[in-house]
Amino acid sequence: MRLLLLVLTGWLLPASLLRAQPAEPVLENALMWEIRGADGPSSWLFGTIHLLPEADYRMPDTLLTVLAGSDMLVLELDMKAAMDPAAQMALLPRMMMPEGVTLKTLLNEEDHTLVMEAIAASGWPSFLAEGLKPLFLSALIEPGLGLGTGLASFDMALYEYAGERGIRHTGLESMEEQLAAFDAIPLEEQARLLVAQLRDDKGGASAFDGLVKAYLTEDLSLLQQAMEEQESGQAAFMEALLYQRNDRWIERMVALMKEGRIFFAVGAGHLGGERGVIRQLQRAGYSLVPHPVFR
Repeated sequence: MRLLLLVLTGWLLPASLLRAQPAEPVLENALMWEIRGADGPSSWLFGTIHLLPEADYRMPDTLLTVLAGSDMLVLELDMKAAMDPAAQMALLPRMMMPEGVTLKTLLNEEDHTLVMEAIAASGWPSFLAEGLKPLFLSALIEPGLGLGTGLASFDMALYEYAGERGIRHTGLESMEEQLAAFDAIPLEEQARLLVAQLRDDKGGASAFDGLVKAYLTEDLSLLQQAMEEQESGQAAFMEALLYQRNDRWIERMVALMKEGRIFFAVGAGHLGGERGVIRQLQRAGYSLVPHPVFR
């Protein structure tokens, strides 16, 4: 379950994989937004960081109050389905590389050694490195998310809170759809990004630490920059893992809001940008009002 949470709950992309570019005019820095339509009650949008060290985790009371007054919790995934053991076992082969392809066949000796050292430092078994798709490996070895690290999950906490209070819950997409987004990136490109991540982090503070700080200060513009990319070689990566998913979610969000007061919780990196969820909801005719929760 720990592995699946790392790679199937939306996975806030490590900033060290990306290159920031100047952002659009900045949205107000807030992680929670009230969604107001012409008719009916307001719904809510909250930007999560799917996993973070327990030392940095706190659940604001205002967030739980808003969720308690909602009719439905909608995460990226339906957590009940994601935690079903049979479903997890069925998806595990999709996380593995095809027969005959290993990390060693994708990388030169120097880069392969770099990855294996990072796997060992993170506490994960080395056999995972050879067969697991590189984008999944990049989540496992991000500093601060190693096997021995105590982690907390906003997604799980919100899901459990909703369940205790009888609040309905569902997801914006299936596990199959999330895995398909990863599969859209060629394995060779995944391996290149994995090595770039490790080289960027080597000898310095983890970019993940900067992301956590930006998150807890609700610096939406910095979070957006971490999700944006400048190098044309990463355009397909962002299109598959961020933009196309945002585009797909909007229609589903609009349909769900016709059912009542919905509390949406998605990765914070999906909020900003011209193709981010906030701008797209505004273009769909909704008014979004910021409500900071950590400040």
